[in-house]
Amino acid sequence: MSKRTVLTLALAMLVAPGLAVAKSGCPSPVKDAAQKAYPSSKVTACKEEKEKGKVQYEVKLETKERKKLELDVSPEGSVLLTEEEVATGSVPKAVTAAFEAKYPKTRASKAEKQTKADGTVTCEVAFKDAKGKKHEATFKEDGTFVEEE
Repeated sequence: MSKRTVLTLALAMLVAPGLAVAKSGCPSPVKDAAQKAYPSSKVTACKEEKEKGKVQYEVKLETKERKKLELDVSPEGSVLLTEEEVATGSVPKAVTAAFEAKYPKTRASKAEKQTKADGTVTCEVAFKDAKGKKHEATFKEDGTFVEEE
């Protein structure tokens, strides 16, 4: 075997693991964590993103009941946040009251229940302003406002 062939093979071995991640979009620890958290689900998308300067993966799942979930997972495989779309009518009353007080001339178009790794739950309420621009407001379950995006 020539030196050139050996070097080419060595380079391919170094690059191949990175290609596998790029092609599937989901490193093994991330995919394994998502499937461990929701064993009967199917990963429908996985992409790398940065949140507050740290790399994490957004993993979209569909359960066998056709429920769609989104997980934020660390590169090491820790589930950081689980987002589940819920009916706007099932949002806690304290959240609904706080949303209506803060945004009196708008209607919620979508809601998500967000559960952090420590069990803390917040509700993210999507809406459009008077100019049609999309926003998301996050509230604690007791109606305390957290942030707006």
